[in-house]
Amino acid sequence: MLASEIIYQILGPLFNDQVAPAPLSPGMEIHGTYITYQTLNGNPLNTVKTWTGYDQLRVQINIHNADKVQCEKDAARVKRALVDQKLSSCSLVGDSDGGFDDETQLFQQQVDILIWQIAEE
Repeated sequence: MLASEIIYQILGPLFNDQVAPAPLSPGMEIHGTYITYQTLNGNPLNTVKTWTGYDQLRVQINIHNADKVQCEKDAARVKRALVDQKLSSCSLVGDSDGGFDDETQLFQQQVDILIWQIAEE
């Protein structure tokens, strides 16, 4: 299962399916919290002979909300949901306050994770 599929499957139900790859679409109508994600880099798992089909990805999860406190609470929900899920090994790497975006008029929190994915044949 690909990391993007795992992220959507885990976070979609928590945030009314308002989960999509970054960036946030300009002019998009947001209701409550919206989640975007992007892969920052990946490390393939190789044997001496070949790639195993597994990759460990560093993914940035962006939490967007018009309310700063709710944005922070939802960042904690994202962390808990991802580390508790059983679809793939996932660990938290870090987080940060993304501040207020003048263009979207939303606050942002960022959560970085390491997650394993397997390529399907």
